[in-house]
Amino acid sequence: MNGMTALALGYIGMLTALGVWTWTVMSRARDIERRLASTEAALGLNDGNVDPVVDDER
Repeated sequence: MNGMTALALGYIGMLTALGVWTWTVMSRARDIERRLASTEAALGLNDGNVDPVVDDER
């Protein structure tokens, strides 16, 4: 294997690793968003009163 082949394989490996990492982060973000929406629904929060602490400070 010459230097260019090794470099190309390393580059493809890095792109693959970056893709897997991005997929994992996006998957976790979607899961957190679903869990947060479920918690907000269980607490009866809507878009108007999502953060009551901020409303009290105004």
